[in-house]
Amino acid sequence: MNFVSRKTLTRLVMRAALMLTLALVACGKPAEPPPPWKVIDAPTLRALMASDKDLLVFNTMSEIECLDHRIPGTKCLACEEIEKDVTLLPADKGRVMVFYCESAGCYRSCRGAGAAVKAGYTQVHVLDRGMPAWKQAGYSMETVERIPRGSIPSIRASALKQMIAERNDLLLVDLRSEQSYREGHIEGAVNHPLYRLSRNYAAIPLDRMLVLIDDRGFRTFLAGSYLEMKGYRVMRLFGGMQAWQEMQAAK
Repeated sequence: MNFVSRKTLTRLVMRAALMLTLALVACGKPAEPPPPWKVIDAPTLRALMASDKDLLVFNTMSEIECLDHRIPGTKCLACEEIEKDVTLLPADKGRVMVFYCESAGCYRSCRGAGAAVKAGYTQVHVLDRGMPAWKQAGYSMETVERIPRGSIPSIRASALKQMIAERNDLLLVDLRSEQSYREGHIEGAVNHPLYRLSRNYAAIPLDRMLVLIDDRGFRTFLAGSYLEMKGYRVMRLFGGMQAWQEMQAAK
């Protein structure tokens, strides 16, 4: 009798678990909560800027990228700087602020906005799809300090690994944030975050061949052009740290 009861109980539990699984599948994935900031489109931002000449609009890329190309009249303030020192934002926590970055999928504007909301700011906005949406709407851009584009050679992860073993004149320069660098980097690489590069580049020795490393290889071209303009010899890691990690994982 006990054996039958145990068997019946097991069957009932299994049936209940199956019903719960089917119910969850039918309901689908729960909706994600909305972000704690407001999202606005390009026409709305343009109208706000036209009606309020003192509206604070922050480009959250590095200063190098921001001064090279930005929405007219906006300010350069990298998301990493906001996260480190939120007092760089205005003292008035009811002030309307808008954050944006240079690609449709860029997360830096959200990081800047998130830091502002966490610090108690109440009128925080993010430009939907960033700078590409502004351009697609036909609105103008401005350049404060244009960086001449160089011919920066790229090197794949496997070739870089071999080059590291064969040459002693290389200097691997990791342009990612301090936190990303601490979480993992190529052995021997030094950290010069891109958001501080325009102020700290002189600390990089001129007599080495630099290999620039970022997250996925998208930001090293402009950074390389900037450093080349300053007299450095530069290469860039194709695909960035992501490509290096994938190569390591494939061993």
